[in-house]
This record gives sequence, C-alpha cells and structure tokens, in this order.
Amino acid sequence: MPHADTEQWTTLELLEWMTDCFKKNEIESPRLISEMLLTHLFGGPRIDLYANVNRIATNAERETLRSYVKRTLEHEPVQFIVGKTWFNGMEFLVDDSTLIPRTCTETIVEQAIHFAQQTDSSPVRIADIGTGTGCIAITIAVHLKDVEMIATDISSQALSLAEKNAKRQGVQHQITFREGDGLGPITSLPPFDIICSNPPYIPDEEMKSLDPNVAMWEPKLALSGGRDGLDIIRPLLEQSGDCLAQSGVLLVEIASSIRNKVLELATANPAFKEAKILRDRYGDDRFLRAIKC
Repeated sequence: MPHADTEQWTTLELLEWMTDCFKKNEIESPRLISEMLLTHLFGGPRIDLYANVNRIATNAERETLRSYVKRTLEHEPVQFIVGKTWFNGMEFLVDDSTLIPRTCTETIVEQAIHFAQQTDSSPVRIADIGTGTGCIAITIAVHLKDVEMIATDISSQALSLAEKNAKRQGVQHQITFREGDGLGPITSLPPFDIICSNPPYIPDEEMKSLDPNVAMWEPKLALSGGRDGLDIIRPLLEQSGDCLAQSGVLLVEIASSIRNKVLELATANPAFKEAKILRDRYGDDRFLRAIKC
C-alpha cells in the first residue's frame, strides 16, 4: 500500500493487497488474517466487509492498517493484534501473558462436560490447573450451571485476563480464581470430581522447531515442558490422585510425541485406573484421561 495519502483505497482493494502481501511472505491463512485485521479496524461483523466492499478507508485507518500488517509480517499472532480469539463458539480476550486457545483443546471441555453429567455430585467440583485465558473453565461453567469451579495459574496477569473473560461470559460467580504453581492452590481443598489441565508440555528439542508466531510471541512459561516435556505433567500425575474424589477424572493435554511416556506414568500410578490416550478432532494423540481408583 503506497504511503501517499492522496490515493483512495476501498475495502476490497485493501483485502486484496493484504492477502497478496501475506501470501508472498508465506503467512498462514492470508485471507482470513486480512479479514480479521480489517474487521478489527472497522468494527462490526466480518460479513460487513463484503457488504461494503467499496467503502473508502480514511488516512488514519490506512495508517493503522499499515502497523497491523507490519506486526503480522514480524510473525505476531493476529489474535494478539486484535486482542481476542474464538474458542468453542465464544469470544475470549487474549494477550501475550497466555497461550492462544486452540481448537484441539475443546476436547477437554467436551470430556469434562460428559463426565460431569454422569456424576451424582451437586454441585460438580471441577479444577482447571493452568487456566491461562480461562477458556476451559469458563466454557465448562457456561454449559454446566450446577458446577463449583476452581481455576488456577502461576501468572497473576493470566488470572486477571481470565477473570475478565469470565465476566464477559457471565460466569464469574461460578469460578474461583487462585494464583499458584501446579496443584498447590487446591491441595487443601475438598476433593474434586474432575481435574483438567492444559499444562506446558513441549520438550526442549521440539521448542527449537516451533513456528515463529508461537516461539517469538507466546509465553515460554506456558509452552516449555522441559527436557522430556514432563516437568509439569509428571508432578501433576503424581499428586492429582490426592485431589480427586473416588472415580474422579483427570484430563490432561499432552504432546503427541510424549504420549507413551505419559501413559506409562499414569498406568504405573496406583491411584489411577483406566488410563487412556485420547485423540483430538484432528486425529492426533493429544490427551490423557485417567480415572481415580
């Protein structure tokens, strides 16, 4: 896009220019990202872009858009630029204090809701360890009204963001947020029916090959699982049995590359039975599900 302010650029021309620019620079999903940036700039739903393809952008809008494109070419995730993303059909605020919620993680929510509906507990007690944006805890709370949810995180900034997201979805009264490492914030509490977690689990060797938009922008604290990917998962498996009620369920997101190690640890733990690796909707081995004896 030329910097001369005498030219007029329509919405359609801006979309085409950005899409072409992102394609040439091998940015993934160039059209979608272009639409997200323009929608954020103009406001309203994405469909409005195509209902107003001849809308002329102001000089100020074009200048702002240039900054968005520059940030995108520097591999900053579009979700951080626009400050939000979608998870399980709901909009969540995001920032660089947390991981960006991924579609694959929705399987944890589905599993938690399924098991919650099978239990006789009232309310159902659920803990979300390492809540980040709060997407798991909040989505569960939206779907289960009779639930007592504890959401924890080691990052106070992440917890603040999660609380904002809970208020936006109207479930802030169903969730208690606690700061702390691992299971520490819940060890003194009554046992839970379900414990779920999307912890840091990427082995050091795999950290080296992450896409730039992940490696350069998302917090290492929420990504790195140490040398073997088990720095956080190992104590979670060792200690969670003490925090679960009888027949309680542990649901943990994992890397496919460590599925055998995780299953071995869970199977060897006398606190659990029926340890099983579940696949996400893309067919990848992505979750451990274990039942408390």
